[in-house]
Amino acid sequence: MLIKKLNLINFGKFSNFTAEFAEGLNIIVGKNGSGKTTIVEALAYISFQRSFRHVKDEDLLRFGEKEFSITANISNLTEHEIKIIYRKENDKSVKRVYVDNKRQKLITKLHKEIIVLAFHNYNYSIIEQSPASRRYFFDWFFSLIDEEYYINLHRYKKILIQKNKSLKTSKDIKLWNSQLKPYASYINDIRKKYINELNSIIPDEVKIKYTSTLENKTFEDFEEIELKRGFSIVGPHRDMFDFYYRGKNARLYASDGERRKAFFELVNGMVKLVEKTKNVKPVLAFDELFGVLDKDNIKKFIKKMTELDLQVVITAHSKDYVEEFMNIIEIS
Repeated sequence: MLIKKLNLINFGKFSNFTAEFAEGLNIIVGKNGSGKTTIVEALAYISFQRSFRHVKDEDLLRFGEKEFSITANISNLTEHEIKIIYRKENDKSVKRVYVDNKRQKLITKLHKEIIVLAFHNYNYSIIEQSPASRRYFFDWFFSLIDEEYYINLHRYKKILIQKNKSLKTSKDIKLWNSQLKPYASYINDIRKKYINELNSIIPDEVKIKYTSTLENKTFEDFEEIELKRGFSIVGPHRDMFDFYYRGKNARLYASDGERRKAFFELVNGMVKLVEKTKNVKPVLAFDELFGVLDKDNIKKFIKKMTELDLQVVITAHSKDYVEEFMNIIEIS
């Protein structure tokens, strides 16, 4: 799976930008504010039509514009063109996705054509981040590799909104809880499945623990307290993902270096799980990665990436990290 060419119109920093990518390692070099992150954002958006920085679609528009487009030429056994158009007009927004000029009704269909695992500065410290950030991270990944997970999670969240509205007005929530049950059960089962698979792939010194707030309990067990508090306190939106390093909670006891090591072991596990579940190699994209690695670890990382035999895109602010075998994309 390769991204060969990318064109951005009115997306982020760019009015019109085109870049060509090669197999193996690609490095995007430019000063701060030149648009490097915008390119990684676009690569991530091709695969999962949401910002990898959790910002709204309208905030991805170039300042003063009402429409952006992302066009990517990809190779996945056969050649394809993916085009995404977003338009904001007054209070309405429209997003259209095309594969080879044919409109796609379900964005999850794109996951069969291209999977981009894109990471930014916030992800590198995911172990130290909030429980909500870790949930979002794993929900994003599981949605990429499991279409039904994405659908069930989306439906769960829509019903949860209605339940929370009822809780604020102290209305009966039994109807909403009964509708949440099957989706919550599916989400919990898939999370357990994939966390177990990741743990079987990554080294034993790094482990991920998933804790469900509904373990041996039901939504009904919490109805009274939720009505008193006025918001939902249990369900997949409250579950926990914790990292352990050598048997201890990594957030509390691991050093910065150990937490970074755990993160890269997780990335390696994610790559292998994509290959196992989707039978394709993902594209990897890292924004300003070298800012969190010293020179020795940069060399180890580059060696590791070449061994994975993947297309990798990395942004950097200088050519200090460039190796002769890298494809260089310079932004002025």
